[in-house]
Amino acid sequence: MFLTTYKLIKLIKEEICVQSSVKYQQVKLFQSLFEMAVRAKKYIYGSAFKGEPKLSDIQLVEEDLPPLKDGEILIEALFLSVDPYMRPYMTRYPVGTPMIGGQMAKVIDSKHSKYPKGTIVFAQVGWRTHTIVNPEELKIQEFYEFPKFEGLSPSLGLGYLGMPGNTSYFGFLEICKPKEGETVVVTGAAGAVGSLVGQIAKLKGCRVIGFAGSDDKCKWLEDELNFDKAINYKKGDMEKALKEAAPKGVDCYFDNVGGELSSIIIHQMNLFGRISVCGSISGYNDQEILVPAPQKKFVFSQLKMEGFIVWNWASRWFEGITEVGNWIQSGKVKYHETITLGFENMPKAFIEMLRGKNTGKAIIKKRQHINGLHNKKIIMMIRRLFSSNALKARKFLYVKPFKGEPTASNFELVEEDVPALKDGEILAAAEYISVDPYMRPYMANYEPPCTMIGGQIANFPKDEIIFGQFGWRTHKVLNPTERQKESFQDCYILPKCEGHPTSLGLGVLGMPGNTAYFGLLELCKPKKGETIVITGAAGAVGSLVGQIGKLQGCRVIGFAGSEDKCRWLENEYGFDKAINYKSENLYKQLKAAAPKGVDCFFDNVGGEASSMIFHQMNNYGRVAVCGAISSYNSEIPKVPAPQTIFVFKQLKMEGFLVWRWSHKWMEGITEIAKWVQDGKIKYHETVTENFENMPKAFIEMLQGKNYGKAIVK
Repeated sequence: MFLTTYKLIKLIKEEICVQSSVKYQQVKLFQSLFEMAVRAKKYIYGSAFKGEPKLSDIQLVEEDLPPLKDGEILIEALFLSVDPYMRPYMTRYPVGTPMIGGQMAKVIDSKHSKYPKGTIVFAQVGWRTHTIVNPEELKIQEFYEFPKFEGLSPSLGLGYLGMPGNTSYFGFLEICKPKEGETVVVTGAAGAVGSLVGQIAKLKGCRVIGFAGSDDKCKWLEDELNFDKAINYKKGDMEKALKEAAPKGVDCYFDNVGGELSSIIIHQMNLFGRISVCGSISGYNDQEILVPAPQKKFVFSQLKMEGFIVWNWASRWFEGITEVGNWIQSGKVKYHETITLGFENMPKAFIEMLRGKNTGKAIIKKRQHINGLHNKKIIMMIRRLFSSNALKARKFLYVKPFKGEPTASNFELVEEDVPALKDGEILAAAEYISVDPYMRPYMANYEPPCTMIGGQIANFPKDEIIFGQFGWRTHKVLNPTERQKESFQDCYILPKCEGHPTSLGLGVLGMPGNTAYFGLLELCKPKKGETIVITGAAGAVGSLVGQIGKLQGCRVIGFAGSEDKCRWLENEYGFDKAINYKSENLYKQLKAAAPKGVDCFFDNVGGEASSMIFHQMNNYGRVAVCGAISSYNSEIPKVPAPQTIFVFKQLKMEGFLVWRWSHKWMEGITEIAKWVQDGKIKYHETVTENFENMPKAFIEMLQGKNYGKAIVK
């Protein structure tokens, strides 16, 4: 007997209890009949999903429910939810496991004083018609009495007033942190989450662009939800369409989809753009989608991408629900539900939701039967002058655009007369000049012929040494006062580090040093005992990152390009393990080196190695994207889209340029100088003699032939 007769039996029981002429045994007999009659239907994960789920993958079964115990309640589903996350989540469970999910339910029998019969609750109990629940054993986000919102259906507890609503509210506001006037892009914009994200963005004064899968959905987003532009991702040139819709670029991106579309959007993002990764539905049905590795864009636009799971905000659960509920009641937010009638149609509704056939929240309504960062002092010090007479300066020009790996023909050595000094000017003479990976992609932004960019350590009278961002040139005339208009790190007096060469101002006591210091400590925020992985670990930045990691009490694993470099990292710098990325079975080697997984990843390389490391990161792992050298000499490699792993492990990835910490520049240099003088930090320089060998040193650095910092003397 199924529970379609629940209320009928209940009425019989109650009626018998009031009849004084009925014997005790008869009452017990009918009570037993009532208790035995509670039979629930539920769906189980019958066959492992391969590609798009099929009806045959999900099986309907029945089970008898036991009598209620003290503190328990019996609930009956009113509305049940189907959501995109269910597709990848179920693959973590063995076949035979009940399908996961939430439902709005009604208490139909109770032995708990706080939940009398008739109470409407949200319960994360899966795809089932009836469930016995002990509320004290469940987390707040798994079971709660649904707040009353006058005139609103309890079905909203599965959408805007539930998990999808809080996903939109917290995932957008806490991670993207939108500002008035910014441009927000939302993928999966016609779904339960995306449609609310867009409306919240409009409430915050943003321009909102949504991507959806049909013209009808796009029309609904524009006409009903007031999106500024909605784009059908199945039609036309997406890159062109987005450029037209967002001519000033994109500031915030709420990503529900992943894949190629996300790659297009990310490459049109503005400086310091924020990406909230909610889902990766394009990859949920097992297709491996390869997209251009994002690290290069992340570095130069200093983007921040963070995956999340909404349960992070469990302690603030009702804050989101209350705020969104108020917006709905005041007419500021609109909603739409795609409702499928009948519990028996749950698998069909689930599959159609994954195909994008729903507008707004996809819900199943159970049929109800009877039951139902100069200061003046530094400037004054630099103002000591000396003059020049008929001095010739040499410099290298960038004369031909790079195509693949740079060659000597891309550069031309020229001479120029150094002009007589004017009042307030000084002449800097290069002692050491730097070659760095960033120069390769940066020069692509300049029109040939132009002077090669870069930093140098230069001599002044009276033994003063400065760092100057003067490019590949032997001499430079400058007016320090005018350079106040630029940034502090553009020209400054180098702090003294007794017993160590001034060339360190191009390495551990300069831009690479601060890159390592701030990039690791400010973005990865390593904790004692955590595991840090570094790619490009034998370079100027990577080798210092590893040593700082050790000073923080972390286990440090580095990737480098030769066995000699790996031995150097382990024997000289104290890395716990160094792996030659040119060897085989990198996944297996990393697994052995980091059996407990990876907590922090300092990425100098990008490409396939980075993708492999992402998949071994622990929950809440942090990724600092410093560079993408794997793509500097060639086309950007195609790698699996990272969104899925970012969501389920709630990873945070942030690209950066070190100039961000200009206001704290000397903090990093001073701290590292102390470590160097105390012997806590070691350094190595690969020095190329003679200015004319600048191109050769640059090319060899890009080929990975340097140990530590590559410089030209």
